[in-house]
Amino acid sequence: MVKNLRLTVLNDNKKEVGLKNDWGWSLIVESEKWRFIFDADTRGKIIKYNSEKMGVNLENLDFAVLSHYHRDHYGGFNYLGKITNNLKIYVPSKVLPFIEEWGLKGIPVKEGKEIEEDVWSSGPTGTIGEQAIGIKVDSIGVIVIVGCSHPGVDILAKKLKELTGEKIYMVIGGFHFPSKSTIDNLAKIAEYIAPAHCTGMSGENYIMRHYENKYIPVKTGSILKLGNH
Repeated sequence: MVKNLRLTVLNDNKKEVGLKNDWGWSLIVESEKWRFIFDADTRGKIIKYNSEKMGVNLENLDFAVLSHYHRDHYGGFNYLGKITNNLKIYVPSKVLPFIEEWGLKGIPVKEGKEIEEDVWSSGPTGTIGEQAIGIKVDSIGVIVIVGCSHPGVDILAKKLKELTGEKIYMVIGGFHFPSKSTIDNLAKIAEYIAPAHCTGMSGENYIMRHYENKYIPVKTGSILKLGNH
């Protein structure tokens, strides 16, 4: 398990004064063991600008993770390929040609497993084969990071709970306009819920009203520190 985890939102649909944003999602994930980026927004210039403004170094990442092949999640990897040296990127199911054309080293994930120390992938899930990740954090449990949750955020979280054998502490990311029942199912297994990106105001408002004690607000520029900070 990692002792400390720091999550920095490079881009979300919700903006922050002094930073740029668009429809997309990108998160920097850091612990005492590694630094990586989860998804890379639609445009590289957004994460370039925000990383510089926030003092986030994108050139010394250990690896990257792509949740699924939609442009609002992979577009910025073109920029990362230019500033890193053969950065390895874990992609669901198969490596599409543009990944390596952009200067990245694609690693296909075909099943739920531990892809790096204390970092678990759900494996490709649902009809579009989306993956989420779970990170084991000492003393609190698993942090689940999702992209768009097309298969259902509750399904992805449950899968990672089973794979890691640990309780779910928090789920963060896009929930893809979830139904009330999906949110209710998620709330049964997650201690905290941090909706972002494509969750939508209806879903976020439902979480705020019915699970106020679990709700964590997220927007471009948000920084979350978890574990023994």
